[in-house]
This record gives sequence, structure tokens and C-alpha cells, in this order.
Amino acid sequence: METIAGQARVPPTAVMHSELSDWPGGQKPNKKEYLRKVRELKDNRVNFEKRWKAIRDYELPFLGSFLDTSDATDNARRRDEKIYDGTPWEANQAFAAGIMSGLTPQNRRWFRLSFSERDLGDNTDVARLLDQRMDILNDVLDKSNFYNAVHATYLELAFGQAVLGIFPDPVHGVHFTPYTIGSYYLAAGADGKVNTFCYECLLTTRQIADKFGEEKLTHNMREELKNGAGLKRKHKVYWYVEENAHADRNRLGRQYLPYISLYWLDEAQENEWLYVGGCYEWPVPVGRYLVLANDPYGAGPGWFAEGDSKQLQVMSKDMLRIIELMAKPPMQSDEETAKNGINLAPGSNTVRGKGDQTGVTPLFQFAGDLDHLRMAIAETEERVKRAYSADLFRMLDMQDKSMTAREVMERTNEKMQQLGPVVQRMQFEFLSNIIERVYNILDRAGVFPQPDNPDLAQTLAQQEIRIEYISPLAQAQKMSGLVNIEQGLAFVANVAQMSPDVLDKIDYSEAVSRYLDMVGAPASIKRSDDDFKKIQAQKQAAQQQQQQTAQAMQMAQAAAPAAQAAKAATDAAQNGNPALRQLLGFDEAGLGMRSGV
Repeated sequence: METIAGQARVPPTAVMHSELSDWPGGQKPNKKEYLRKVRELKDNRVNFEKRWKAIRDYELPFLGSFLDTSDATDNARRRDEKIYDGTPWEANQAFAAGIMSGLTPQNRRWFRLSFSERDLGDNTDVARLLDQRMDILNDVLDKSNFYNAVHATYLELAFGQAVLGIFPDPVHGVHFTPYTIGSYYLAAGADGKVNTFCYECLLTTRQIADKFGEEKLTHNMREELKNGAGLKRKHKVYWYVEENAHADRNRLGRQYLPYISLYWLDEAQENEWLYVGGCYEWPVPVGRYLVLANDPYGAGPGWFAEGDSKQLQVMSKDMLRIIELMAKPPMQSDEETAKNGINLAPGSNTVRGKGDQTGVTPLFQFAGDLDHLRMAIAETEERVKRAYSADLFRMLDMQDKSMTAREVMERTNEKMQQLGPVVQRMQFEFLSNIIERVYNILDRAGVFPQPDNPDLAQTLAQQEIRIEYISPLAQAQKMSGLVNIEQGLAFVANVAQMSPDVLDKIDYSEAVSRYLDMVGAPASIKRSDDDFKKIQAQKQAAQQQQQQTAQAMQMAQAAAPAAQAAKAATDAAQNGNPALRQLLGFDEAGLGMRSGV
């Protein structure tokens, strides 16, 4: 579970000034140093490029951008010329869709916010405040391009890692930009986390002018805008982000922000920058499928399926060649017939020669075994699908319709747990950074309503907010905990039939609280411990009052027969029964009781 550190809000004007303006005081970073760093990043990426290009050529031809290939000159060319079987691409689409629906589904909540201190979770006011902020956060994600961008990012995960840029947006609050393989360079720190990012791209002169202003352009680029070439000519632009060694939150100025952000033109002079600034949070979360030692780049499904994918393309090409040879075998004919021409169209006529060996016949008889080849191709396709976990994510489509919802959930959870390590890494490295970045952007911009209660405001500023994931994949990992609670309560219920005293062993209110927390129920539907105790006390008082009323009614009902008998005896004595009159002590005149009786 990740946390968002509590901190004082920064005025929106300070945010805009700090992330969109030039470096204050005229101070500029040493550009030579950053050019050297970029060269090192490129050298460190060379070996990985070989794998990425092979994966793209034989598996995912529609992804990637490598400026040392035709991507820089003809980005609209056909990229699937080595593809004879589209199974890898289809498997990657199923993989991306499965990760999307499992980690970040748009049609349901996939995370929630709470305080790191568990006791604060019982405070109803605090819980409702976080629920309100979470509603705003989800609404911003829905209205922005987040879900489109994150799906494109999941498609890139097959190469081993996926990168998503997060930027403040004056209209939608935030804007997201996915980066394709080959367009970026990464470096990791001693802890293995990515802490350096460099993006390399080609932009038209007009795009650069719109983004950074015409005053940032070189003289030649300004001339391009004037003569109409601004929409055609492209220039190489770099964006570089790294941890700031001089970061200091107590000092003003972008040079003291946690991360430094630099833009420059490849053709610009040594001291020329397009932009110099910084960021409060890491702006480009990187999700990695499988981390190799301390390498910044990971390994993904495309790595595991590369051999099978190459084999699949070769076999599919061979099968097409065999079918073509069977349908259109090489022909042979005598010289005179060949001179007149051979027409192979259906219903055509070919004039035969007059020699001894006249006519047109196949050069050789070809007998290909397509059945065995098809079986081999099918087996290879299944291995590719398993490498991409496509069979796992399509499992629900193949479930028996007669199964109950519980059975489907349990089978799904068994399969989903296979992706446990990947899910945890994506949550830790990728999703937590996204939520933290978006939350703090909105907080600094004043989007979240502030609490009227000063104590609540102070608690919100000082406490760390915990991010808890409640997506289908996250809950699949928690399923074991839910099953433990359910099995424990079921066991106690069975034993209670023989010994009811064991029911006192369970704290039912705590069990319900834990269960609601684990399934990700909204905090607002759960009462605080104080409210729960008050309700229980009211119920006990009402029960005691009801018991007292019942006891009074029982006593009254028991006394009714005696009172009726006494009344009957009195009536009989007054009617002249001498024995009763004397027993009851009436005077002889029948006017009342005798004294002393």
C-alpha cells in the first residue's frame, strides 16, 4: 500500500509559475553535462534495442518509433511485411485489455484512499472527506484522456516496460501522454527504481512554436514559419527528467523542486534551451513487467514469445507457400508451346506444339502434408497466447454458463493469482505514482474543497494518505483473506450448534469491519466505533425497558384471578351469607367491617 505524504497546499499561481516558466534569476544548467548523460543513456540502450526491434518485426509491428530506421522518414509505411500470422498481435491486445479490466477498469472503482493510521478510519467525518476527494479524483480521470492513454501504455508493456507522462491541464485538470518503445531512454538508481527519463522525438516547426513560443526558435526555424514550411519541416527535440540533487522544499524556485525538467533542440546552440523547469512529483511513471537485476528496462511477454513468434511466422509462410504450390505448381512445356505462351486462367486455351514432347505439364508433383503443419502452427499459437497470458484473460468467456457466480469468482481468482508479482509491481511502480501525481496536481490547483473544521484540516495536512487497490486483480490477491474470514465464521457457526458458548469467542463487529475493508466497500457505509456503541447502548436500554414492561404485565395478569375471587366473595357476603359475613368481619347490620378484624 502506497502513501501520499501530507503537506501544505501550494497556491495555484506558484504551481503555474514553477512548472511553466524559465529558470529564475537567469541561471541555467550546464547543457554539456546533460548532452553527455544522453549519450550514456543511448549507449546503455543499444543491446535492448535489438530485442525490441525483433519483437516489433515478428510480433507487434504497429508499435514503436526508432529514429535510426524508416520511422523518421516514412512513418506511414507498412510495418507488417514479416508478419504471416497475427496471433502475437491479437494476444497482446487480449493481454492489454485484461490488464486494463483487471487493474484500472473504467466502469468500477479500482482504488480508494484512507489514512495510514487505522484509528482515523473510524472517524466518519474524515472518511467522508476522503470519499469526497476520491470522487473528484475519479471524475477527473473519467473526463481526461487517462483511460485511453493507459490502455495504449498497457499495449507497450509487452516490450518489458511502459511509460506514461502526466501533465497539468487547464481544461481537464490533467493530461496523459503514452510513450512508445524506442522513443525514450531510462536509467535507474541504486534502489532499482527508474529515476532518469529522456524522450527523443521529431516535431514540426509549428508544433515547437505552439508549445514553447516562437521566441525559442532558431533563426532558420523562424524563416520556415514565414515561408510556409513550418508544417512540414521536422526537428529533433529532447525532454530530460531526473531527480534533483539540490531539491529543497523549504526554498522557493524551480531549481529546488524534487525533479528537474529540461527541453532543448538538437540543433540549438550550447546555451539555448526550449524550457528549463521542474516538477513536484515524478511526471513519467514507468510500469515494468519483469525487472532484470538493476536494469532500468524490464522483460515482458514479447520477450518470452519471441522464439515461438519467429517460428510461427516461418511456418505460416511455409504453409502459404505449400498451398500456392499445390494450387499453382511450376509448369514445363516444349519450346514451341512456350513461345506461343501458356495461359493458366480457368477455361483458357493453350496451343500445343508439334514436337514429340508437346503440351504443358507440371514440373514436379508436389504433395504437402498440411495437416501436420497446421497442428504445429496451432501448438505454436497456443504457446504465444500463454506467453501473453491471453488464455488467462479470455478464461471467463469459456466458463461453463451453469456455474454459480461464486464458482466463477473462485476459478478466476486461481488464475489471477498467477499474475500476483506483476500486479504488485505495477501498483507499486506505476499506479501509485499516477494517483499521487494527479492528487497533488489537483490539490495544488485548489480543486479539492477544504474542510471547515480546523482540526480536520490540520489532520488532513499532517497525516499520510494510504492508497489501497480494490481492482479485480487486487481483490483476487486478497481473496485468500476473505476466504479465511468466511471459513472461520462458518466453522464457529457449526460448532455453536453443539456448544453455543463458542459464539462469544468472535468479535463480530471487528470481523465485519475487516471484511468491508478487504472488499473495498465505501467508508461512508460503515459506522464509526462510537456510533456503533451508541446504537448498541440504545438497543440495550430499549430491550431493558421492554423486559420491565413485560414483567409488569405478567404480574398484573397473575394478580387478576385473586382480585376477581375477592370481589366474588365480597358480593356473596353482602347478599346474606352468614358464614362469609362472619369470616370477612362484617358487622351484624352489614354496614361495614368490625373493628379489630
